[in-house]
Amino acid sequence: MSNKKPASPKGKDDANNKKAASGKVIKPLRRASTAKSANKNADKASGAKNKAKDRSAKLFGRLKNHETEGAYTSVKNRKKAIFNKASGASSRGGFEYDKNRFRMIWGLALIMLALLIGRAYYIQVANAKFYQDKGDELITSVRTQTSYRGMITDRNQLPLAVSAPLATVSFSPHDYAQEYYELNRIRIENPDQPQLQARVKKRLENMDLTILAAAANIPVAELKKAAAIDDSIDFTNEEVVKAALPSGPGSHYLPLLNKVTPEIAQSVSSLNFPGVYEKNFFQRYYPQPQPNSQLLGFMGQNANDPEGGYEGRAGIERQFEKILAGEDGKVLILKDARQNSLKEIKQLEPEVPGQDVALTIDSRLQYLLYKELEKAGRLQQARWSTGMIVDVQTGEVLALSTWPSFNSNNLNEMTGENQRNRALLDVFEPGSVMKPFTVAAALDSGKYTANSLIDTNPGSIRVRGYTIRDHNNLGTINMATLLQKSSNVASTKIALSLPPDAITNMQKQFGFGSKTPLQFPGEGSGLVVTPKEKETARRATVSYGYGLQVTLAQVAQAYAALGAGGVMHPLTLIKTDKPLPSKRIMAREQAMSIVQMLEAVTEPGGTAKAAAIDGYRVAGKTGTSRRINPDGGYYSDQYRNVFAGMAPASNPRLVGVMLIEDPRSQIYAGLTVAPVFHNVMKEALRLYNVPLDKPLKTE
Repeated sequence: MSNKKPASPKGKDDANNKKAASGKVIKPLRRASTAKSANKNADKASGAKNKAKDRSAKLFGRLKNHETEGAYTSVKNRKKAIFNKASGASSRGGFEYDKNRFRMIWGLALIMLALLIGRAYYIQVANAKFYQDKGDELITSVRTQTSYRGMITDRNQLPLAVSAPLATVSFSPHDYAQEYYELNRIRIENPDQPQLQARVKKRLENMDLTILAAAANIPVAELKKAAAIDDSIDFTNEEVVKAALPSGPGSHYLPLLNKVTPEIAQSVSSLNFPGVYEKNFFQRYYPQPQPNSQLLGFMGQNANDPEGGYEGRAGIERQFEKILAGEDGKVLILKDARQNSLKEIKQLEPEVPGQDVALTIDSRLQYLLYKELEKAGRLQQARWSTGMIVDVQTGEVLALSTWPSFNSNNLNEMTGENQRNRALLDVFEPGSVMKPFTVAAALDSGKYTANSLIDTNPGSIRVRGYTIRDHNNLGTINMATLLQKSSNVASTKIALSLPPDAITNMQKQFGFGSKTPLQFPGEGSGLVVTPKEKETARRATVSYGYGLQVTLAQVAQAYAALGAGGVMHPLTLIKTDKPLPSKRIMAREQAMSIVQMLEAVTEPGGTAKAAAIDGYRVAGKTGTSRRINPDGGYYSDQYRNVFAGMAPASNPRLVGVMLIEDPRSQIYAGLTVAPVFHNVMKEALRLYNVPLDKPLKTE
């Protein structure tokens, strides 16, 4: 035996530790067979003790090996370690590694929290209004309350245009079928709820189309065909139900009652029938359509209104659109999933009813004027006729009408020709009705008086290559005869004796060449051009009504100024307590002297004897002018007849101006329009109780 002591277990552990540190894995040494001794009992005791120490050494050795191997083991040695049965925690689950992982997870959590907070801020604060509006759109809607359009009345408060409340009731077969199938689905899926079953059954009984057909007075077969209910389908199958719903034209809109009174519509809408809807609106109605159609205008659909509202498109309806229309109100309403209105939540904008507009028109006189214009127009086979009556003392238009007309309650009758208000829109060469203003210019110049004489021999005059003629040779005449016989030669001599602008200045002073204060939509302004010194032909023609353009309203305004003693009262169609200011344009003595001269026109020997009215002195002037040929010059067989007059001449109260375009039976104004003036003015004087100023004729 060797004298060396055997190495202690501690020494073995140190050796093992050193080898492990070098990166090598050392298997524990197997006990040598030579270690057995004869004293087996002693060996057993020491062997048990050594086994315990070996197990302890193995355990700690493995822990150190794995710890070292996890951090520092080379690739070469790591391969060996793969086959070892090592156990224990790796350093990757240690504090340093867990600390980094902990920080990473909390970092991600904080980022997600910041994103959520940012999103919440964007939705609830920064863009809250947008999402609130989106939410409101799902359960609410804004309904427009159409304001009541104001009436248009005449001077006596009789309605000329009113808005009647009407309603249209329609039926949606699609919505009805959808409700029917939904109730049946609820009935099938809830057999154990008797109360719900009873409510559904009652609701289905109330959906009997026979009830709706009886109330709307339409065949029940038509409703059943439109709804196309199929009781054989599976009500619980959503796709099958969807395929069974009505589709195509008429599936969402089937009119039951169209434009009826609200009382009639209530008989159907009060049933609370599924798929039945009522729409209320106002329909414009004109009690006296033809006489007033061009004056009042008409209503048309507003292309800029998403709900298809109506607005005034012509005449008074358009001119006073804002006053008549008022302002529509807006109401926020709660709606269900099918977009049906449940209740009103609040008023967003108040409804402002339209105001009434009172005209100066007298509906009695308006009707009479239209009937006389129609009668004369048809008798003369004319293109059209128009006229107006004006109150001399105020400038109020008492009547204004045009034939042919149309029924403003049925716009299918309206054409581009019959909708024109000829008295205000159309311009024309007036002819001899302008001669009183030539006389006015002569008197105003100081060169002439009412008794001045003018030599018209030989009944014609040559001006710049043109020959101007009278109907016959009148010889030497005064101003009254000039107007009575309507002398072109005398008018020409006056014009050529005055400055070039004398005649046109007087015409402009009486309102010719400018729009009247009526401010009617589309009103014509006419044209008055001042001739130059060398334009002698133009200076001559202007004096007897050629070479200028006027409207009939301008003629009426000018004659009313003469009748008022040279005071211009602006024309008006609106009844008001604050009329426009008047102005004097001519001395009263001169104006009234012209009126007296005009009396001779309606007396024997004048051109308009048919305009005379028994018991009244009537002053007036005829005008017969040729119609312009678009190809140049004038027509030789087409004329325009105008008459402007006033009564009673001693103290003029009313002015009437009439026009007939292209009469075919007769061509002179004294035979065509003078009778119209007579018939209309006679009744007008009677309606307004104007005193007589002339003895009545006796048989």
